[in-house]
Amino acid sequence: VIDSKEAAEIFSYVNSTKDPVATILPTVTVEKFTPAPSVAYFSSRGPSSITRSILKPDITAPGVAILAAWTGKDTSISLEGKPPSQFNVISGTSMAAPHVTAVASLIKSLHPTWSPSAIRSAIMTTATQTNNDKGLITTETGATATPYDTGSGELSTTASMQPGLVYETTAVDYLNFLCYYGYNISTIKTISKSVPENFTCPEDSKLDLISTVNYPSIGISGYKGNENKTVSRTVTNVGGDGVAVYMVSVETPPGFSIQVTPEKLQFTKDGEKLTYQVTVSAGDGSLKKDVFGALTWSNAKYKVRSPIVISSETSTTN
Repeated sequence: VIDSKEAAEIFSYVNSTKDPVATILPTVTVEKFTPAPSVAYFSSRGPSSITRSILKPDITAPGVAILAAWTGKDTSISLEGKPPSQFNVISGTSMAAPHVTAVASLIKSLHPTWSPSAIRSAIMTTATQTNNDKGLITTETGATATPYDTGSGELSTTASMQPGLVYETTAVDYLNFLCYYGYNISTIKTISKSVPENFTCPEDSKLDLISTVNYPSIGISGYKGNENKTVSRTVTNVGGDGVAVYMVSVETPPGFSIQVTPEKLQFTKDGEKLTYQVTVSAGDGSLKKDVFGALTWSNAKYKVRSPIVISSETSTTN
């Protein structure tokens, strides 16, 4: 396996001579490769082409040189005169997806009553942002990755089983998203066949309100500077201890202020829901590029982290 820098050196050599020569050496097993993980060049990147008010991607998972079972029906990797291989080594986001699916299945087995959005929240809010060098995760070029590369971070199997708090996105959240995006109620009923009879779009529906959907990450788009923007989130206590207290900490982008109200969440029982507000402000004029931060609710047992992205672009990109 070679990285992008080594690949560039190889191509440079190949193009420098009419008769390039290479020597293939015996395979060597490399242990404790560093830095790992890093984001592969083929990994899906953000921002979303639909809206910058919801951060994409959601999560990062292993997807490079994955050894797994292989169908005998596909003989494209078979050697002449040999039976089809039962295994193959493949790279791609299609290799990362099964890792996330497996973790989601494990969470569901531990918490059978959890909704898909609660499971997604558990996966996202417990993800890690550092590599085995104790530095931040990097891209294939060695640059520090942003949430547009990693989403919430790399999948953490163990931590996601017991997240402490979850963000539950309801059916009404998704219907409101369609309203905010500009669809009328007639079109929404065509898209979703389970719209409640009494559902109507909020009167002030507009693109900016997509930021208010109860998602585990926070995206604020169309930010023009010299203004305050506030969004709210609701979390559910699933820690299993009943009474629980969480304090917030914020990673604030340079030139910005991020205020979380309240700064302490006090739960009296499992299943209790509490809401908080996040207010973003900046006083240095227009935003020239997207910036990133995060907020974390934590106590002695759990850390529940949500990445934040602030963009001057409108909610849709052309």
